[in-house]
Amino acid sequence: MSREINITVGSDTAAAQLRQDFDELIARVNGDMMFQSIQADDPVSVEATVANAERSIDVHLREFTENGALQSLAGEIKQQFRESIEAQARAAAQFAR
Repeated sequence: MSREINITVGSDTAAAQLRQDFDELIARVNGDMMFQSIQADDPVSVEATVANAERSIDVHLREFTENGALQSLAGEIKQQFRESIEAQARAAAQFAR
């Protein structure tokens, strides 16, 4: 993910738990996406890949229901995955030309 996500939590313990859960969530989603095939020059394929990432985020967020701070970041996490997938597709499409 390319941009920083900032959130304020009430304690150092909560911040540490948020970081741990965030890192675990991202690792799981990245693992799901590792073997995702994409046609970089096909907008439908790119959008399907984004949709798969968003579903993966939703599935794995269910494992962290007790972490409200992480739950509140779902939209931002999805947006960053979208931007990353779209940027990678643009780069791959240009490389293929």
